[in-house]
Amino acid sequence: MPRYYQGAELGDLPFSWYDSDGTVIDFSSGYTFSVKVGVPGAAASFTKTTGITGAATAPNVTIGWATTDELNSLSAGDYVVQITATRTSDSKTRVAHAPLSIDPVVT
Repeated sequence: MPRYYQGAELGDLPFSWYDSDGTVIDFSSGYTFSVKVGVPGAAASFTKTTGITGAATAPNVTIGWATTDELNSLSAGDYVVQITATRTSDSKTRVAHAPLSIDPVVT
C-alpha cells in the first residue's frame, strides 16, 4: 500500500496495470486518464486529470501529485486511488483501484 505523510506531494505514484491475459497494457498513446481519491461509497476528496502519464511498460501509469488541493489536503487515514483510463478511439473506459494511506506527521 502506498504511504504518504500528511502534507507530502512526493513521490509520484507508479501503478502497474495488466490486461485480463496478464500482459501490461500499453498506455503510451491512445488513452486519457482521470484519478479520483477518496473513500469508497462517498464523494471523491478530489479529482485530477493532469499529471497522469501512461507508458508501454510497467509501471504503465504514473500519477504526479500537485502541490495544492491533492494529497496535501487529505487528513490522515486510508483512501482509495481510482484510476480511469479512457480509450480515445471509442471512449471505452477501464477502471482500477489502489489503496493509499496518509500517515500523520509529528507536530
